[in-house]
Amino acid sequence: MAKIFVLAPDSFKESLSAVQVCQAMQSGILQVCPDAVCLAVPMADGGEGTVDALISSLKGQQVFCQVTGPLASQRINTYFGLVDEGRTAVIEMAKANGIHLLASSQRNPMLTSSYGTGEMIRQAL
Repeated sequence: MAKIFVLAPDSFKESLSAVQVCQAMQSGILQVCPDAVCLAVPMADGGEGTVDALISSLKGQQVFCQVTGPLASQRINTYFGLVDEGRTAVIEMAKANGIHLLASSQRNPMLTSSYGTGEMIRQAL
């Protein structure tokens, strides 16, 4: 009888997406139990990795765009998701204005902006 594993991780901040964590977990499990059945259910808590988890779970698609990054001088190539046959957009603020886009010395809320998130919302509309 095959063993069944439910893989339901969140992302590893600034390292791996939830989907990538599922893939790594599955790879390790299959090395030890080649006949295992792995059910990958990438999770997210609403922050970094949410759009990827929802796209994966709901069979959505990425829509690529360019927006202003956390610093006004930055342009970021990023994406939002479309699910429900394109009727619902999934937007993750971290994709446009997340701290991972800044060096530690640049992480100053007095100098950064969420303008790029608004640009993503506008493009999704």
